[in-house]
This record gives sequence, C-alpha cells and structure tokens, in this order.
Amino acid sequence: MSPSFMRRCAPRPFNLRRLPAAIAMALSGLVAPTHAAPVAAHWTLTDLGTLGGTNSYGYGINAAGQVTGNAYTTGNAATRAFLYSNGSMTDLGTLGGTYSYGNGINAAGQVTGYAYTTGNAVQRAFLYSNGSMTDLGTLGGTYSLGYGINAAGQVTGYAGTTGNAAQRAFPYSNGSMTDLGTLGGTYSYGYGINAAGQVTGYAGTTGNAAQRAFLYATAA
Repeated sequence: MSPSFMRRCAPRPFNLRRLPAAIAMALSGLVAPTHAAPVAAHWTLTDLGTLGGTNSYGYGINAAGQVTGNAYTTGNAATRAFLYSNGSMTDLGTLGGTYSYGNGINAAGQVTGYAYTTGNAVQRAFLYSNGSMTDLGTLGGTYSLGYGINAAGQVTGYAGTTGNAAQRAFPYSNGSMTDLGTLGGTYSYGYGINAAGQVTGYAGTTGNAAQRAFLYATAA
C-alpha cells in the first residue's frame, strides 16, 4: 500500500470547530464539565428539649419566636403544655389533672389549648396568661378545647353543648363563650381567630351531609 494512500485514509484529528455551534457547546460541556460552588445553608434547626421526658411537640409560634406545644415530663409520667421562650421551656401546668396541651400562642406570649381537670375527668379549653391557667368553661356540656388565639387574648375552639349533645365552635372573649352555630348540621369547630375577632374552622351542613369551611364575623 502506498504512503499517499495511507495518508488519505488515516483518521483526522477531531475538531470541534467543524461542528454546529450547539453540538460543539454540548460536547465541550462533556469534555470540560464545570461545577457550581455549593450554596451555604442559612437556617438552623434547634432542639427545644423536653420537660424531663423523651418527646416534645411544637404546635404554635409567635413573631418573637416563642413556641407552645406539649412535652413529656420526667419518666414520661405526663404530657404538659409548655411555653418555650429565651432558650427555656416552661411547664404550664394543668387544670387539676395530669395532662395539658398547648395549641396557639399570641404576640404577648398568652397560650391556649386544653387541659384535664381533677381526676382527668374531662378536657377544658384554657387561657394561660401571666403565669396562670384559666378554665374557659363550656357551652353547657362537660368539655371544651382551645385552638386559636389573637392579640387581644380572644380564643376559639370547640365545646360540648348541654348534655354533650353536639360540638360547637366558639369565640371566648371578656370571660364569655359564645356558640357560633353551624351551617345547618349539628357540629362546628373553630381553629383560627384574627384581630377583629373573626373565626374560621369547619361545620356540618344540613343533615351533616358534608363539612364546609366557614368564616364567622359579627354583623356590621
């Protein structure tokens, strides 16, 4: 075989410049990949601790970073509502029973939730303020639970009616609990309340055929 023929048949060096621009860019990326610098994390996850037991659970937080929820006490003997503030978790106590649960907290550090009464007989909605837990009462039944609280210390949740015949959403304000009614059914539940005292939650429709979100507001 002649040298000239061998030169004609020899493979030519691969030249990216002979390829279309898009293909050349893709191949260049394969040949010389670039690596983006890792993004530094700008958040932290803090263990709030417990009240001496194994577990704790956070449910509400305010703008100052104060937290409420519930945590186990030493030996997991009980579950108590807590207020976490300035690196410390405080046991909010109960209404005479063993257990309590914090659900909502406002800007003033007031907490609502529910706690058991003496002998763990029933659950009652509470308002914790200035180191004291207050029983918010019921709507004629034996139990109530608090879930939302606004800046004025007004609370919403739900409570049993007379004879515990039904569960009804309520707003608690100025020492009084009001039955918010339903959407035609027999039950309703309040979960959030704003600065104007408006409440949201859900309620049963006529015949309890369905559940619907509601907005409760006083008439203008």
